Amino acid sequence: MVKVRVPATSANIDCGFDTLGVALTLYATFDFEIIESGVEFVGFEERFANEENLVYVTLQTALKKLKKTISGVRISIQNDVPISRGLGSSSTCVVAGVYGAYLLTNTKLDKQEIFTIANEIEGHPDNVSPAIFGSLSSSCTTDGKEAITVKYKVDERFNFLALIPDFETSTEQARKVMPEKISLKDAIYSLSRLGSVIKAFETYNLTLLKKVMGDKIHEPYRKRIIHEYQEVKKICEKVDSKGFFISGSGSTLMNIVECVENIEKIKEDLAKLKYNWHPVLLKVDMEGTVVL
Repeated sequence: MVKVRVPATSANIDCGFDTLGVALTLYATFDFEIIESGVEFVGFEERFANEENLVYVTLQTALKKLKKTISGVRISIQNDVPISRGLGSSSTCVVAGVYGAYLLTNTKLDKQEIFTIANEIEGHPDNVSPAIFGSLSSSCTTDGKEAITVKYKVDERFNFLALIPDFETSTEQARKVMPEKISLKDAIYSLSRLGSVIKAFETYNLTLLKKVMGDKIHEPYRKRIIHEYQEVKKICEKVDSKGFFISGSGSTLMNIVECVENIEKIKEDLAKLKYNWHPVLLKVDMEGTVVL
């Protein structure tokens, strides 16, 4: 039996659409065990306990790329990462599936190779990169289809308050609401902030971060499909907010707080809203995926 732990991630990070992602201290743990034949699932919701399970599909895809085979597999999960909430739940499954293929066949682990395979399966690197490598990363795919990622250190004092609601949004839905074209002005607005945002995370410069956080590529459109977005943002900015953005494609909203003592007040104000918002204080995960 082999066991891997994969962190949740928050991608896009405002101006870093399909580029920036950060690993967070919320985890999904997967066990893989060789069995005589077929596939068995333990701990998964019933709707995912079938051969279309993303972990299993990824495992099979990675095995083919490695030119390896297994007789059968039992996959178990212990999951704290909410599904379809913009915290990288699909990426945890993809990354775990690739790791499973390597570990079950005693293939030497190569994180860059794993990242390349995971990127091909996921379709974009901004979630799988921090899930594999940890911390903050800026990622892209070259014209030659090579997956590139650069890892940055995030100051450990950062407090990420994930505001997780009781409703889902899908990546497909979030992409549909975006326009096919954006203006040059809007593109420059977001791109011009990217370097400053990264530097603010590295240096714990909350004053700089609050000034430069902003986006006109995806958030103006995606916020419309997240219930109570404006109300939640207003509550956070009134109490304590050094940065506020949609996590991934939503529905989770991420608020960077300076003082953890202020979280209780935010929680009290959120309780007055129609939807159930669950605040979870998270730190940056520095390790990425770990074989346990």
